Amino acid sequence: MIKKPRGTEDLFEKKAKEYFALEMIFRNIADLYNYNEIRTPLFEDANLFLRGVGEQTDIVNKEMYIFSDKKDRQLALRPEGTAPVVRAVLENKLYINENLPLKLFYFGSMFRYERPQKGRQREFTTFGVETLGSKSPESDSEIVCLAVNILNSVGIKNYNLYINHLVNGDKRKEYIKELKKQLQNIELCDDCKIRIEKNPLRVLDCKIDQNEFDDIIDMKDYLNDEEKTYYRNFKQNLKNLGITFIEDKKLVRGLDYYTGFVFEIKDKNNLTLIAGGRYDNLVNELGQVDLPASGWGLGVERIIVNLKENEIFLSEEVCLDAYIIGLSEKAKQFCNILLLMLRSANLKVDFDFMGRSLKSAFKQSEKYNSKNIIIIGNNELKENVVILKKQNNKTEKKVKFENIVDEIMRGN
Repeated sequence: MIKKPRGTEDLFEKKAKEYFALEMIFRNIADLYNYNEIRTPLFEDANLFLRGVGEQTDIVNKEMYIFSDKKDRQLALRPEGTAPVVRAVLENKLYINENLPLKLFYFGSMFRYERPQKGRQREFTTFGVETLGSKSPESDSEIVCLAVNILNSVGIKNYNLYINHLVNGDKRKEYIKELKKQLQNIELCDDCKIRIEKNPLRVLDCKIDQNEFDDIIDMKDYLNDEEKTYYRNFKQNLKNLGITFIEDKKLVRGLDYYTGFVFEIKDKNNLTLIAGGRYDNLVNELGQVDLPASGWGLGVERIIVNLKENEIFLSEEVCLDAYIIGLSEKAKQFCNILLLMLRSANLKVDFDFMGRSLKSAFKQSEKYNSKNIIIIGNNELKENVVILKKQNNKTEKKVKFENIVDEIMRGN
């Protein structure tokens, strides 16, 4: 038997409904904040991620699914959502002044070749938002507020928001010089020994050596006056919105395009649920257009894990308005017409297609939480009626064919 690839998942029944329920909540909240949907291809030119995400990131070095097409072009399944959105904005010239700020959201599959783990598969689902064209503490605090709003709306309460501000320009060089001095006195993992030479900030993102960096220098001490004022106003906005946060000097995020404030929201098990920040240079690097931007991504699978652990279920249980049972071949043929008639009235109905015994058919109707059971046999066909059993009060009566829709709707 052929099985699904490692790190992928089949979604069906209740779990598929949970994904759909989450997606609808995310979409509704994004709409409240005036974000519009953007859909990008599942695969892109591999150079998009090499240039956009960064050559020294784990995503590009180790985790991308890269393949060649029939013309030997290097393509990659998208490992994250921001770079494709920026590419689409540039290619379709969505950055004209009339569109700004451009507020976009996406929902879809991403792919990374990594060890499958709790809340993260090799194919995983991301909901993300991007705001392009605006650079202000108010814009940044809005996207954090949106993230918090989403978690609160689905019932997740036990989480912490961590924030930091990355240093840039000449001050960044000063900070990195001092950082490298300190890191040379720490016994690092093999990956970090490479990172310290090629991208020292990435060392702070290491999950293995994380506890070694508690006494590391704080990059916020290297911010210039403008950056300090910006960051201070950003934090004040969060306080004004009633959003509590923890400043984390080790927070740098794992992608190279971040340039200003960054944040992560983690649950009580220290699992990152939402993360993002400001990336003012990415649009220019990919398309020579000066367009400040910020955004974040949310791992849907990790949200599902959290909800399940806290016994929070968002999808509604199956509940039929009516379940139809045909007692004869002739009656079953008529049931198709009855199904169409009831569904045309926006009633949720189903039929015993398996030809079960009457007792088994009743059990099946219970599985679907059917409010009504409709029984039709040859005698009912002759009388132009159906037997209607109302499950709420356990009553039973005969109803004319032409009255069945009104009778069910009246009971609802």
